[in-house]
Amino acid sequence: MPTYESIFVCPPDLPTEELEELARKFEKIITQGQGEVISCNNLGRRKLGYEIKGYKEGFMYCINFNSPSSLVPELEKNYRVTDKVIRHLIVKVDEKKLKEKKVSSEEPKDEAEKENPTKEVGRP
Repeated sequence: MPTYESIFVCPPDLPTEELEELARKFEKIITQGQGEVISCNNLGRRKLGYEIKGYKEGFMYCINFNSPSSLVPELEKNYRVTDKVIRHLIVKVDEKKLKEKKVSSEEPKDEAEKENPTKEVGRP
């Protein structure tokens, strides 16, 4: 199954409980559609790059998941009909780049240890 990343933005005056309830609702849609939620991250209140529906700030929430491609239109439909979501985006994640990113993030640690294997952290 392909991997997707979905981000949705809610108004800044939305209570935290309602934001969590929305996230659970979207997670439930994913799992009911034979998908698997990998991670859910509340990105917090952020300043938006431009004004959206009169808001200059918004709460952002990111969901990473695996699902069949037929689930994406259903999830988009639910984002559109939910009044508390002012913007959303669903992107298919390239698994090759994701694997390369994981490998490249592990390499610098190994290289640093090879260069200074006995150097203690925080000491000159």
